[in-house]
Amino acid sequence: MFFFVRIQYGGIGIFMKNHFRKHFIFFLLAILLNVGIASAAVSQSEADLGKAHQLRKSRKYSDARSCYATIVRSPSASLGIRQEAGYWMGFCDVMNQSFGAAIRDFRWFLAAFPGEGTRFLPDAIYVLARTYEVVGQPAAAAFYYQRCIHTISALSTTFPAKAQIGLARVRGMLDVESRKSRYSPVVSSPASSTPPLAAGFIDPFSKKPLPRGQYQRVKSFMGRIAAGEPIEKAMKALQPADLQLELVNRLIATCRDKVKMKPSSSITSKKKRNK
Repeated sequence: MFFFVRIQYGGIGIFMKNHFRKHFIFFLLAILLNVGIASAAVSQSEADLGKAHQLRKSRKYSDARSCYATIVRSPSASLGIRQEAGYWMGFCDVMNQSFGAAIRDFRWFLAAFPGEGTRFLPDAIYVLARTYEVVGQPAAAAFYYQRCIHTISALSTTFPAKAQIGLARVRGMLDVESRKSRYSPVVSSPASSTPPLAAGFIDPFSKKPLPRGQYQRVKSFMGRIAAGEPIEKAMKALQPADLQLELVNRLIATCRDKVKMKPSSSITSKKKRNK
């Protein structure tokens, strides 16, 4: 009797062991299958993103924008891929000169991916500000230029310096709008002996219009700074009267402060002090 029970329970133990082993194998297969599906989905999203990039580089902006929009809506795409596709979606609108669509897409991007850790955040804010400026909405442009300047993740990029220049431009536009009636007689007077004004550009700090020659020099100076030219070299194009402008002085101070903030500059100064 004892021998029979032992055999019987031994058989049950073997049966249970085989049963759990079979279920464990099925469990592992299910995990591997899910991992394979997820990997395939990621690979497909990356392939779609690569295709969209190729279309964009081929200047097929409408087709590229459509591909980016599909990726953004895909639930299987990773967060990083969706963020990248969302930024380039708005960029393609800009290149197509669909500025209204670009504004909608970039504002959607900022709402969908909030936070300083968002990829392309400085790019998106700056391009949105520039787009508002192009369509003639200086108040909205000024808001996003200021946001770009104060965005922490933008400090290691050139966007804050560009945004400072853009902010000076749109403030001039706002001053032109608010004082248009005040300055229009000066611009339109045929008997005026003063130099013609440069498209109504007004120094946003002195609140005075600039003569055409001075405006062209200041504009060239801003463009050189935006292109990354060293500040001392860019200043050679200015005349003494230009250096009296508050706008120019503030731009120079901003650029010099950014140079001082660079890590390489601080390391070099420390080495000199040690010597």
